[in-house]
Amino acid sequence: MPADYFVDTNILLYRYSTQDEQKRAVATNLLESGQVMASVQVLNEFCNVTRRKFPDSFLHIEATLAEIQGFLSVVPLDATDTGNAIRISKRYGFSYYDSLIVASAGRHGCKVVLSEDLQHGMVLDDGLRIINPFVL
Repeated sequence: MPADYFVDTNILLYRYSTQDEQKRAVATNLLESGQVMASVQVLNEFCNVTRRKFPDSFLHIEATLAEIQGFLSVVPLDATDTGNAIRISKRYGFSYYDSLIVASAGRHGCKVVLSEDLQHGMVLDDGLRIINPFVL
């Protein structure tokens, strides 16, 4: 059964950041709701950003990744996602990597992408909605 929400990398980053307690609380509640999915791309981006921005936290990345996989479903990418991401990027002007997240969310039956980076409230042609959970 598909999850209700598909998360962008920034939601995971706020879950582990100590710089904004309000955003951390929102991210934690969403991620631990049991209704969230992400692609392996999101995990990879999380590792990359954590290593760069929070080098002390990166020392514990394996434990953090295990924790993340305990509270959300992680789905693989495939060639369908790649083709769909190109079409989404051309249609909406999203970056390719944001489009890849949107494509994966759609393929896995999610209705909402949670992201701070995309246009809040936007509804794509296929009905997928973009929500910035920090403006609610």
